[in-house]
Amino acid sequence: MEGPNGENPHPEPSWLDRSNGAPRLAASRHRETGRCVFPRVPAASPAAPRYEPVTLSSYARLYSHTVIHPNPKTGQAPFALVYADFPEEVRVFGRLDLPEGVRPSIGARLEAVIDESADGNARYVFVPAEEAVP
Repeated sequence: MEGPNGENPHPEPSWLDRSNGAPRLAASRHRETGRCVFPRVPAASPAAPRYEPVTLSSYARLYSHTVIHPNPKTGQAPFALVYADFPEEVRVFGRLDLPEGVRPSIGARLEAVIDESADGNARYVFVPAEEAVP
């Protein structure tokens, strides 16, 4: 979908990588230290030459979490925010979508899922992963 001047009203976020089929989280790895950062360093950044693009694994482990209890006047249900550790040695902050009545558990296996709405906006969320998945 394009705007009135031909521009994309929802530009691709720097954290999104679609290069290998299914959308995944995008990070950057420092060429000298090997340290990963999330989200990916934008190509227009002066620091970009020092980094190489990395596509993160689909799975991570829950490092830490907190449950947010919005003001009752908002009508919003409580939700969990987490830090998740990826095998690429990067920690990512995000929302955790849990089934009703399920509580977050440190060390739990999570899957990073890209949620794309009908209006063209994308967001990533974590969901519990089946332990049998490699």
